[in-house]
Amino acid sequence: MGMIETASRLIAKHGQAATLLRPLPPVDDGFGTVPNPGPPTPYACTAFVATFTVNEEFIAAGLMDVGDLRVLVSVEGLAITPETTDKIMIGTSVLGIVRVVPHAPGGDLFFYEIQGRDNV
Repeated sequence: MGMIETASRLIAKHGQAATLLRPLPPVDDGFGTVPNPGPPTPYACTAFVATFTVNEEFIAAGLMDVGDLRVLVSVEGLAITPETTDKIMIGTSVLGIVRVVPHAPGGDLFFYEIQGRDNV
């Protein structure tokens, strides 16, 4: 079993179903582009939610807020690449995406690490 399969298996075993929510492209209202008022496009994924350690929060020095979550997203079956303009819904909670880090040592993408924040 390769590392990608191992990462996906562990996220599936300890994680839960989640949904990435991608906003629709902006629309032109005649005066310029504005956000599209339509509902975002959902993309199913599997995610494992964790917290950041106090040490990581200290090192981040302002780049993290209290309550930010570390969300590991499996690449297995994921149809899109997460972006900071997306949101992620885990259960009934919708988190804004502050940061996306692809974990791809040696060029093989294992999983995405997302910094999720409530009220974004």
